[in-house]
Amino acid sequence: MQLTSFVTLTIAIATAKAATVSFYTARNCNSASWVQQNVGCNTCVDPPGDWWAASVSGISGDQRVSMHNQNSCTSASSVGQWYGNICAAAGNTALRSVWVACSGQRA
Repeated sequence: MQLTSFVTLTIAIATAKAATVSFYTARNCNSASWVQQNVGCNTCVDPPGDWWAASVSGISGDQRVSMHNQNSCTSASSVGQWYGNICAAAGNTALRSVWVACSGQRA
């Protein structure tokens, strides 16, 4: 039984999509950027500095993305949530971190 569980878990991890998360210096997804590739699910991407837009690509439509105006992706700092690939610009405060959830996890 343990071997079956291990094999199932290994297959699930191997087939999970890896995201690309990009942070931008202007309020669009065409400006200079900082890019993190091969981001796993349930991961907070927290680059140094302030950013004015962020995008997440390479994920499925049932993966939740949340953007935050503070470091470390805390729930109190969430400024927006979406499902699937997204490009979003900051509002009054800069973006500091992005959370990419695993498939099927709802807020």
